[in-house]
Amino acid sequence: MVSPRAPIDRRRFLELGAATTGVALSACPAAEPRAESRTAGGMRYRPLGRTGLRVSEIAFGAHQVHNPQLMQAALDAGINTFCTAGSYLDGREEESIGQVIRAIGPRRRDELVLVTGEQFRPGTTRQRILTLMETRLRRLGTDHIDVYYASEACSPADVRVDALFEAFEEAHRAGKVSHLGLSGHCGGMQACLQAAIDDGRFRMLFTKYDFVSYPEVGQILHRAAERGIGTMVFKVDAGGRQKEVRDLERGALSFRQATLKWALANPDVASVAVTITSFDQIRECTAAVGSSLTDAESEMLDRYAREMHDQYCRFCRTCEGHCPRGAAVAEVMRYAMYFSSYGREKEAMRLYAALPGERSAAACDGCAGPCAGACPFGRAIRAEMAAAHRRLSFVPA
Repeated sequence: MVSPRAPIDRRRFLELGAATTGVALSACPAAEPRAESRTAGGMRYRPLGRTGLRVSEIAFGAHQVHNPQLMQAALDAGINTFCTAGSYLDGREEESIGQVIRAIGPRRRDELVLVTGEQFRPGTTRQRILTLMETRLRRLGTDHIDVYYASEACSPADVRVDALFEAFEEAHRAGKVSHLGLSGHCGGMQACLQAAIDDGRFRMLFTKYDFVSYPEVGQILHRAAERGIGTMVFKVDAGGRQKEVRDLERGALSFRQATLKWALANPDVASVAVTITSFDQIRECTAAVGSSLTDAESEMLDRYAREMHDQYCRFCRTCEGHCPRGAAVAEVMRYAMYFSSYGREKEAMRLYAALPGERSAAACDGCAGPCAGACPFGRAIRAEMAAAHRRLSFVPA
């Protein structure tokens, strides 16, 4: 763990994402043979493990995005990888991707890598999963999905859903799904990733990865790479709260570009999925491809890591065992992040409203705070939970 206030030199900073995999900064060019320029705009592609797929270093994360024109522009910029999920916007995102597929025609379909999935828990039936797969195919307007993943894995039990493997094998034999993946960003994520690697049936990991949280994730991704399992990552911006750090992007620096460069410096990362909501963001993200992190960018991320050390929830759930009411701290903090930093206010409030009452933060304001001191990163949990409840519930301050 990085000390909350200790300065981090450039070498140590990059170790959080690179040297934990045995790759120091000087070794970053080792990733070069795995990437190649394919477009006039300079987009580069890396193999997704041993799947045979080549994914663009920037992937279009279609979360809360249903704009076919924007997706077409991303494709024109060389982004060939589109990530979504069936639950997003009740499938409208998949339908938008389907419009793009119809526009480019079946001959170019194989240039795309389509990644989609669902949340499954023990008890889900094989037939239910097959039905969901058919729905995905219909909405996407394609006859096959390149990677179908189980999302929101929070424990090793979520990795071992027998019905998922049975449904995948049937769909794979029919040529409808090529590879199986696993996704998660809950507390306990590391155990889920390790379980997926040990299982041997998952060919792709799709996970949260940033420069503030857990350096051991880099070691896990390297272990996956050694087994031929490809990795795509998301949420590399460590909460995306750069606007809260005064003058962080001074000198025309781009926090978004710096986080992308940081993640792509790890050759075990095939692609970074970014939720793209504007044409300017396409240009900003693709401009980061093929460039190394500069000293100024490294210093910017170092400063962010230090100033956000006790402000950013890692969703580790360590504090939850100290709550007498069983509040879902990790979920509440994630929804608060969606609301405040990601511009997804309605979704955040909908998700929060769906929590069982005893799992919400409704009682935190008047609580004595037995969770105080339980956060390994020194966060003021009770106060932040109370503030999140007011924000997500339209409760007056």
